[in-house]
Amino acid sequence: MARRAVRVGALLAILLMPASGDAQSDAYRVPRTEHGHPDFQGVWGTAFLTPLERPDGVTDLIVSPAQAEKIVAAIRNKRPAVTDPDVQLDDIRTLAKVKGAFRTSVIVDPPDGQMPFTQAGSELANKVIARDEGQFDNPEQRPVAERCLENMGFAPIRTLAVFLPRQIVQTRDSVVIMAEDSVGLRLIHLRDTPRPDVLRSIEGYSRGHWERDTLVVETTHFLTDDPARSVAGRPLLLSPRTKITEWFTRVSATELFYRYTVVDEHLYTRPFSGEFSMTWHDGPIYEYACHEANYSLANILRGGQTK
Repeated sequence: MARRAVRVGALLAILLMPASGDAQSDAYRVPRTEHGHPDFQGVWGTAFLTPLERPDGVTDLIVSPAQAEKIVAAIRNKRPAVTDPDVQLDDIRTLAKVKGAFRTSVIVDPPDGQMPFTQAGSELANKVIARDEGQFDNPEQRPVAERCLENMGFAPIRTLAVFLPRQIVQTRDSVVIMAEDSVGLRLIHLRDTPRPDVLRSIEGYSRGHWERDTLVVETTHFLTDDPARSVAGRPLLLSPRTKITEWFTRVSATELFYRYTVVDEHLYTRPFSGEFSMTWHDGPIYEYACHEANYSLANILRGGQTK
């Protein structure tokens, strides 16, 4: 009887012991930089067809592989015959995958996957759409992306139906995101240095801090003479009052999870949030000499003026 009690006690002790080294190795440990911060350095890319807002007729955020194939086919069928050559060259045929699951929209909140415009926001979005479709008198009437003044790496980070690589470099006091896109560099300040309200830019002013394995970034001070930011579909709008919070978390050796929340009570009835994952790219990025070769803008104006 005593020996049985000893055996039972030993068994309970084994069951209650902390996980062994083999079990603990299943949990991903984020590498650290020389300054002790989570190490995100390297090139991270996106290459998926998932739009910012959920497509019409799609109700679920997460879908099966079979459902994803049908949604991809529908998106590709709606693609215009004349489009960016990179879209044809990359020929992407997948939805975004986040932690192994297919997503139908970048927006995850509100649950319907739509930007919750106020009446003022909706009216402004319609004006932007009308401008983009019909105003060609001068370059200032065209979107900032066409004028090489915007970067898809600016907050909130956005994607297109092409492969977009972004290189991250870290120091003790800053995180730099260099995207293969016009303008290129985005600087995130890790020192909480206040910025005068009068100093504004298209990219805004980004201040970040570390919360365990996550980089949390708050961006304000937007210059919004042009309030629209490029996305496929309705424009994403910003104002001088907009605040964007972003979270970057490396969840595996090859996946960098990204989430953001946009707050602007004038443009949106409530905050909205989006998320997607960037994938490790074992290759370089290249200079995107947008201004030096921006013949497209002149041709857009000529073509629009001769309609």
